[in-house]
Amino acid sequence: MNDKLEYFLKNYQLYYTVEDNSIQYGEGGKGNILISKHVDDAFYESKRDINPADVVWKEWKGVRIPFLFDQNDQQEMITEKDGCVTINYDIVASAFYFLSGWNEYVNSQKDQYGRVSFKSSMLNQLNIINIPVVNYYFDILHSAQIRLHPQEKKKIWGGKTFGVALTHDIDTCRSAWIEGSFSELKKKNFLSIPKLIFRRFTGKDDWFNFRIISKIDKRYADSSTFYFLPQKGKSGSWANADYDVTSKSIQKEISELKDGGHEISVHGSFGTHLDTEKLKKEIERIGKSPVVGNRFHFLMFDAEKTVSVLEVCNIKYDATLGFAEQPGFRRGTCFPFFLYNFEKNRISEVIEIPLIVMDTTLGHPKYLGLTQDESFEKVKPLIDEVVKFNGVLTILWHNTYFSDYKYTGWKDVYVKILDYCKKNNGVLTSGKAIYEKVNG
Repeated sequence: MNDKLEYFLKNYQLYYTVEDNSIQYGEGGKGNILISKHVDDAFYESKRDINPADVVWKEWKGVRIPFLFDQNDQQEMITEKDGCVTINYDIVASAFYFLSGWNEYVNSQKDQYGRVSFKSSMLNQLNIINIPVVNYYFDILHSAQIRLHPQEKKKIWGGKTFGVALTHDIDTCRSAWIEGSFSELKKKNFLSIPKLIFRRFTGKDDWFNFRIISKIDKRYADSSTFYFLPQKGKSGSWANADYDVTSKSIQKEISELKDGGHEISVHGSFGTHLDTEKLKKEIERIGKSPVVGNRFHFLMFDAEKTVSVLEVCNIKYDATLGFAEQPGFRRGTCFPFFLYNFEKNRISEVIEIPLIVMDTTLGHPKYLGLTQDESFEKVKPLIDEVVKFNGVLTILWHNTYFSDYKYTGWKDVYVKILDYCKKNNGVLTSGKAIYEKVNG
């Protein structure tokens, strides 16, 4: 069980200070903070999942949070005796369950893409997608530490309160003339169609809009991240890019974005989350500069195998882990965290910057299908939770959602979210900058 405590503390220490040997997990140690252990080691050996009906709920700072391996809710959260502090609930096992993705690792229910769906997730069954429960577990330990001596959180954001990662997946940038025209036809805006077609054949498709995005981001941030999709066409029946990332026109835009201070990283195509050699080749296609980050197309991620792929490809951070169907905290946290490699049964050095909000999740009819006003109201409480813990809000806004064709008004939602983050003293920047601040 020491590896579970090690994993818990390695992620905890990204944001809090821990004195050597001050914490013990279960009986038999010498630390002056004891975290109770209530999980059976056989639970991990058998690769089974928890029963949501057996979960104990306890209030912490006004919020009901689950404890997955405890028996009752009658004990005080923290007790103190003879200069030692005891946390009476097993926050280590619960945090490991969520951060490592244990539910995804043992979950056999997959969607049509082979992903664990939000519907089948334990987060959905417990109705806690909007609660970063791991942050509450960390706060419990921090509160226990404070009982023994003054303890401040690390000042990761300088004078700011929280981090905001501005990210853009570039799936399509040459199709507004088709999809936008079809959308305008349905709206009976017939005069827009010739304009879209003309722009396409003069090399200015309305979705080829990187400079517009850059200009908006630069009003709020020092940089943002553009994830380019290196494979054109389809993988089986699944669509990849509608552009060639090695073409002169795309490489020119990439160079200008870099010159403007933006990060360029890889958007691993369909299937690369399981294919090391394929992802390596795609990284090479992006350009000469080192690629630090990745987000997989379709948010593909296999809890057992993908971490090894990222490690071998020398990816420093990943930003894939969010549900397409629902915004919120897929791994129970608003903190970037070290991934766990189930294939090799060890802690990874790859840091995950969890995806919290995606445009298509909010607006697409097959997901939430919200209006633009409803979308902002959906995002606002998530931002408030991130602010509470000085965490990171990762936003994915596709380049298509900055267009007035097919996605009219979604650019304004993005700006409204950025305004709210700025007013709450956020530091808005790229995924790479977030990684460097957290892991610096």
